[in-house]
Amino acid sequence: MKIAMSNVFLPTDEKAGVAFQVHYLANSLVRRGHDVTIFSFSPRPSDALYDVHQFVAPRLPGADWLRKFYPFIFAWHLARTDYSAFDVIHVHGDNFLLWHVHPQVRTFHGSAYDEARAAKTTTRKVFFYAVDILERIGARLADHNVGVSSVTKARLQAVETIIPCGVDLEAFRPGEKSQHPTILFVGTNEGRKRGRFLAETFVRDVVPYVPGAELLMVCDADLGLESVRYLGRVPLESLTRLFAEAWVFCMPSTYEGFGVPYIEAMAAGTPVVATDNASAHDILADGAYGRLTDDATLGDALRELLMDRGLRDSLGARGRERSRAFDWDTVAAQYESVYTESVRRRATLRPVAGRRP
Repeated sequence: MKIAMSNVFLPTDEKAGVAFQVHYLANSLVRRGHDVTIFSFSPRPSDALYDVHQFVAPRLPGADWLRKFYPFIFAWHLARTDYSAFDVIHVHGDNFLLWHVHPQVRTFHGSAYDEARAAKTTTRKVFFYAVDILERIGARLADHNVGVSSVTKARLQAVETIIPCGVDLEAFRPGEKSQHPTILFVGTNEGRKRGRFLAETFVRDVVPYVPGAELLMVCDADLGLESVRYLGRVPLESLTRLFAEAWVFCMPSTYEGFGVPYIEAMAAGTPVVATDNASAHDILADGAYGRLTDDATLGDALRELLMDRGLRDSLGARGRERSRAFDWDTVAAQYESVYTESVRRRATLRPVAGRRP
C-alpha cells in the first residue's frame, strides 16, 4: 500500500512527542512492506526507512514566535498537495483544510480542549480552544478517526477506533540499575507535567528518609534543589539508559493524551508512579501495572518503592509484560486494518478513491 503520512515536524526538529510516534510508525509500516512518504517541514531523519517530502518552512531571523503558527501554515501546504499517487492519506493533525481528499485517516494524539483546560496561562488556553475548533472540523473531514486513548475518544465523539501509542521494545529494555536510589522524571517543570511539584515533594518527603536518593530530571530548567540533578534534553541513547538504570519513574501529570514515558519506563522494567489522571489509569490498568497515587501521598509511594526491592521487581516485571501490548509491530498492524477499511469504505461512496474530485 502507498501511504501518504503527515506531521508538521519529525525528530530532526522536534525531540519529543508526536514527531517520534509518527517516525516510528512509518518505519514499522515500511518494514511490513508498505511504501510510506511523510509530508513535513522537517528533513528526513538519518534512520528513516520512509521518504520525506519537505515543505519549505517560513523563517525570519529572530522570529521564534513564528513557529507557533507553523501548524496553520502547514495545513495550507497540505491542502495544496496532490495525493493521487497514494492509496490512503494518514494525517496526525492540521487537516482542517483537506476537503475532498480521500481516503483520509486522522489520528488524535490527545485533545486540544483538554490541553486548554490543563493550560496555566491565558495565551495557551486561547490557543488550544481555537485548535479545538479546528480539530472538530478535521474530524468531520476524515473517513476514519483514531484516538490514542479512551480519554481522547471520550472527548472527541468522532473517534471510532482506539490505537495506542507505541514503544520500541528493543531500545527500551531492562538493564542494570544504578548503585544508589534514583527516580527519573521526563517532562516540563511547569504546566500539566508538574516537574517542580515532583521535585519539591522529593526534597521534602523522600530525601530525609532514603539515604543517597537522587531525582534525575530530563526537563527544561534546573530548579537548583538538593539531590535533584538537572539533565536537560538528552539523546535517545542516553534516555533509554536512564530509563533502564532508574529505580522508579515518576510523572505526576494532571493530563495526558496518552503518556508515552509511562510505557517507555514499563518497557525498561522500571516501576511507574503516576498521579491520578485518566490515561495513567488506562495504561496502568487502574494500578495493576504501576502505582497510582494522589498528590498528598505521592511522597509515601516513592519512599515505599525505593525502600522495597521486592515490590520494585514485581511492578517492573508486570510493567514489562504490559508494554508488549504497545510494541510497534502490533500498533502498525492495527493501523493496517484501519487503512484497509477506510479504502473499502470510500470505494463504496466514490468510484475513484484517494483522488480529489
